[in-house]
Amino acid sequence: MSSAISDAVHEFRILRENPLQRIKIPKEVTKIGNVQCFSVDQLNKFLDALIVPQKNAKYQHSKQYYALFTLIARTGLRIGEALALTWDDLDGDRLTVNKTLVYPLNSNPYISTPKTKTSGRTIKLDAHTVRVLKKHKINQMEVILRYENYQASQDGLMFHQHDGRWLRTNVVRDYFKAVCKREGLPVLSPHALRHTHAVHLLESGANIKYVSERLGHASVKVTADTYLHITRKIEDDALDLYSKYV
Repeated sequence: MSSAISDAVHEFRILRENPLQRIKIPKEVTKIGNVQCFSVDQLNKFLDALIVPQKNAKYQHSKQYYALFTLIARTGLRIGEALALTWDDLDGDRLTVNKTLVYPLNSNPYISTPKTKTSGRTIKLDAHTVRVLKKHKINQMEVILRYENYQASQDGLMFHQHDGRWLRTNVVRDYFKAVCKREGLPVLSPHALRHTHAVHLLESGANIKYVSERLGHASVKVTADTYLHITRKIEDDALDLYSKYV
């Protein structure tokens, strides 16, 4: 915009001056605060609750939400990245993340490029997650055969609605919160599973650069600032080890 206005001033003589030159764009500030996440016990309780079929559920034989939330909790995917996945993105224990589902309010959803340049990535899945996804693929076909109005996805979506279209992010959030309330857990959002995965990785001793790349963060600094309370603990523990060594 500033360049176009400068042309209007200097080249075409339409304007006398460029007012945009006085504007100072503030530097991007990373918001640092306490991230919301589940403890290991809380996460297990949440996921276990998804295995038991709910009597009032319309498609109670579907284990889709168990697979979806397990995947996010054990990979740190963003909700849009998870909902955009197709079965072609899974190759053995490798998952390619190269797109995201955007679901604007009062508008049609669409597939977009990842959030940042580093968001596009291929991550390794642990053995448990691979088993869960394999069972989910079988369960997905069983549900399609069991329920007359449950359709297959023409795009090979890993997670989808009964009509074969993308899952709605607001429906996923509502379902997540309903389970939290039912199980007496902190009422968080699906994004908390991304934080949960990061915190559990860091607490287990994973390298922060590895965690940053796995989450698709723009830089290691973003990871360190986001999980400041964890990285400080890691720093203290490292210095304690160093002090004992010397």
